[in-house]
Amino acid sequence: MYMNNREFYQPNLPSFPLCESKEICITQLSPETSIQTWPCGFKTGNDIITHTFHEEVYILEGAITDLSLGQTFGKGYHAWRNPGMKHGPYQADQNFGCQMLVIVRNPNRLSDSR
Repeated sequence: MYMNNREFYQPNLPSFPLCESKEICITQLSPETSIQTWPCGFKTGNDIITHTFHEEVYILEGAITDLSLGQTFGKGYHAWRNPGMKHGPYQADQNFGCQMLVIVRNPNRLSDSR
């Protein structure tokens, strides 16, 4: 993966909370890094989620509820998910939604860097 150098800049993020929308807004910062803004009450569906890649999530604002666990996670919470880890489904906070920094990594790339 190659990306041109980029000094500090302000990405064009949607206003938060994003309650006027019904869809997730994804602001791609690099090929592996994005900020996801979930609208108020957004639900990922009813299915358990798995990935073939590593996923790291840090909640910047708002909160999400893991509907399988019955637990809510808010600002400052961090998750690291290895490939195949079962998680979700999720629902964003009804009043504020959720804004998260999401980093995905190809598992082969992690093992090659050791």
